[in-house]
Amino acid sequence: MQGPLKLMQQSFTITIKTLSFFLAGGLFLVSILGCQSLLYYPRAEKLFDPGKVNLVPEDIYFKSGPDTLHAWYFKSKTHENKGTVLFFHGNAENLTSHFLMLRWLPENGYNYLIFDYPGYGTSSGKPTPESTLASGIAAADWLMQNKQPDNLIMYGQSLGGIIALRTAEEIYQRIPLRNIIIEASFSSYQGVARRILARNWITWLLQPLSYVVLSDTHAPKNIAQLSPTPLLFITGDRDPVIDQENSLELLRLAQNPKDLWIIPGGAHGNLYEVNEGQLRGRLLQYLSDVPKSK
Repeated sequence: MQGPLKLMQQSFTITIKTLSFFLAGGLFLVSILGCQSLLYYPRAEKLFDPGKVNLVPEDIYFKSGPDTLHAWYFKSKTHENKGTVLFFHGNAENLTSHFLMLRWLPENGYNYLIFDYPGYGTSSGKPTPESTLASGIAAADWLMQNKQPDNLIMYGQSLGGIIALRTAEEIYQRIPLRNIIIEASFSSYQGVARRILARNWITWLLQPLSYVVLSDTHAPKNIAQLSPTPLLFITGDRDPVIDQENSLELLRLAQNPKDLWIIPGGAHGNLYEVNEGQLRGRLLQYLSDVPKSK
């Protein structure tokens, strides 16, 4: 039999190894999440020329706190102005690539504003949950002050979805929203980090640390309060980045009128390209059916 001293030494060694594992994992997670690299992947260079798809944007710069943000405004190409879409793009690259997702809106009668968060493209500053929320509010304010849209439609994709929802909560009492569309997004920074960690057996035990290194201070607080503004959630059934459970959770948190579209074969960011682009027509029909603001 082993002596008590040796058993204590073995137990101490196991404890040290366990603590070392969690410490190393914790430090790794802090380095990844604490510096927001899991959330933000900005690029500075221009990635695509809108002229190649017959679009000429109005270059716009506006202030958001200490930051100067860049935006592109595309005016409707038709005589009928059906509304204005304010687009909150996802976490990678910048507006010079993300604008392509909804590039078909102007030719179908919609004005379209896309803006970059702090640190993206030519926007100054650094992206954080606080600064991206401030930029969303500033973009909505700029639109109201300079373009005075009668029918403002808010669209958030991926990371942009959670920013758009919280922005809507902050402005809905003073800026009328015709409807809100959220694609492949989530309701909690902590929750989505936990889900990502749970996908791999190596990081599965580190899930609780997502609540330590990330904050939901700037996440949506009460999505239900946005009612009666119509809420539409869209997700793909093959999204490897933000799975459809996140959209189902958002649907549960919302009040009527609300809807969820799950796109067959849809992954992340390609929903308007799969199935021969059928989602474009479906969304345009949805927008034409939603009562316009008076």
